[in-house]
Amino acid sequence: MAGLEAKGIVGPYALKGVDLRLAPGEWLALLGPNGSGKTTLLRVMAGLLRPRAGSVWLEGKPLWAYGTYQRGRLLAYLPQNGPYPEGLLVEEVVRLGRLPHLGLWRREGKEDLKAVAWAMAVTGTEGFKGRLLSTLSGGERQRVLLARALAARPRYLLLDEPTTYLDLEHQYALLLLLKDLAAQGLGILSVLHDPNQAALAHRVAVLKEGRLLAQGPPRAVLREELLTALYGPRVRVTLLEGRPHVYLDG
Repeated sequence: MAGLEAKGIVGPYALKGVDLRLAPGEWLALLGPNGSGKTTLLRVMAGLLRPRAGSVWLEGKPLWAYGTYQRGRLLAYLPQNGPYPEGLLVEEVVRLGRLPHLGLWRREGKEDLKAVAWAMAVTGTEGFKGRLLSTLSGGERQRVLLARALAARPRYLLLDEPTTYLDLEHQYALLLLLKDLAAQGLGILSVLHDPNQAALAHRVAVLKEGRLLAQGPPRAVLREELLTALYGPRVRVTLLEGRPHVYLDG
């Protein structure tokens, strides 16, 4: 069955029996207070951490049944902080995203170069492709690493706080890009801190203390009673153009 699914995930760290499924063509936003287990769950679903109990399934097979390159063609993960390759030009960094398709021996072909050019175009990074990655700002580096992940042309993309380091203009551009990529069939799971950004997703899932409190469409999940339990009594929710808008009272 198509999709990326976590079933009964217990541990490591905070997770206490989490079930979560990401469908192709869906943007799912993961919210929760600091320490609730969001990044841990993302890393488990990316295959970077093994849970103490439970399983992760990718396209109907256990995630760990895939080889490294095979999994890399289906699933891309972008952490919040690096790591940043040293001494490489931006274009060279993005081309690393094609490694799951190249393996150890195959040379780059037209499809590889086309994928790299597309990834840099949609992330707005082609303008500094000849610069060293180390000379870029934090926000620019984040966009380059997103381009590297997209260059793999994966079916599923996992993003840990992707708007970190981005200014408001580029945050908005990224959110629009995620909606567009999901419309093209990419399954996207993104950890976010801002409920108003999460309101743009197809579905929202909320973690607290390692447990999944709610998941569903933004209007069903981003309710005042739930968000005050997460973030405190000053949280208020109203509808703005049919979408939940979250703010602090006073």
